[in-house]
Amino acid sequence: MKIGQEDYSRYGWAGLALALVILGLLSLAWLGESARLAQAADQFTAQRVERGRQIYAAQCVACHGQNGEGGIGRPLNNRTLLKNTLDDVFFSLIRSGVPGTQMPAWSVNFGGPLTDEDIHDVVTFIRAWEPTAPEITPVEVKPDPARGALLFATTCAICHGDSGRGGSAGPNINAPERLQGLPDDWYRATIRSGRPARGMPTWGSVLSPAQIEDLIALIQAWRSGQTVTPIFAVPDMLEAAAVALQAGDTASARLQLQRAAGSADETGARVIDQIATRLDAGQEAAALTALELLRQQWPLGDSATGAAVYSTHCLPCHGAQGEGGIGVALRHNTFIQSNANANLLQFIQTGRPGTVMAGFNTRLTDIDIANVIAFLRLWQQ
Repeated sequence: MKIGQEDYSRYGWAGLALALVILGLLSLAWLGESARLAQAADQFTAQRVERGRQIYAAQCVACHGQNGEGGIGRPLNNRTLLKNTLDDVFFSLIRSGVPGTQMPAWSVNFGGPLTDEDIHDVVTFIRAWEPTAPEITPVEVKPDPARGALLFATTCAICHGDSGRGGSAGPNINAPERLQGLPDDWYRATIRSGRPARGMPTWGSVLSPAQIEDLIALIQAWRSGQTVTPIFAVPDMLEAAAVALQAGDTASARLQLQRAAGSADETGARVIDQIATRLDAGQEAAALTALELLRQQWPLGDSATGAAVYSTHCLPCHGAQGEGGIGVALRHNTFIQSNANANLLQFIQTGRPGTVMAGFNTRLTDIDIANVIAFLRLWQQ
């Protein structure tokens, strides 16, 4: 390029070369900065995961398990759950809890111990499970002839007799030829829709589909020649026996005591049989007094066995020595001291909705809970 007699071409080429050099240096700097930013982001995420791990270990392990496998709370280390749940959903559920369940609100805005930053850390920790999360399939609750036997004894036996052997208002449905001659679908439809013209009411509006399937499982057991003994809730039977005695209905009281003794452990059954003996001797008042005392003391348990049950199921929340932690302290606890064993049994079975204290009715038997209560009584002395 010439301007007048001067040639400036060399300056143009030099400027272009300089621009290219600067552009290259800026590109290298940008690449280096991107790597630095990515490294910083990874470091920040790792720090957040570690903080979340510590919070999870302190606040969440007792319900959701050490590795998110679940327990009182649902499994969180679950491939399907993590794949289909956004971080914002996890954040919201942890922050405000889940009404009607044992999942409480954890945010300080709702009376909990965690800040929003804490909750973000926990969510990041949970999300870190996703690459290696296992697939956890829901536990299928199968029809149970034992549940069906209890339902039959308390609902159907009034017409069809004990074990379906026939009663004053219903036929013998536990007859081999009848069981073999009618398919399950016939029984299922009859229970659901009834046979009004023959006095069989409609149970489909009273019983759940799962309860009807439990009854079908009982019928299948009968068909194969099995004897299924119902397991009654002893506190319910003791209460029913007391009500019957107060009304002067000694026959019903004997039946309820018989049911209670059959479902109790050896120690409890022996005490119940002593009450039944007084009743058979015509000592109704003495039997009622002993029955009311037993209701207050029930369930009877073994403290040594209860210590082992406590260590497995209660220690993570209430501490090895009952000193408390996630759950309240149990030593010299006024709630335990002011409630009868029967009340404590019901409380442990159902839990306290809206808190981490979930019910144990599906994980512990009445005898297990009785043993725990006997152990807890030692701490109240």
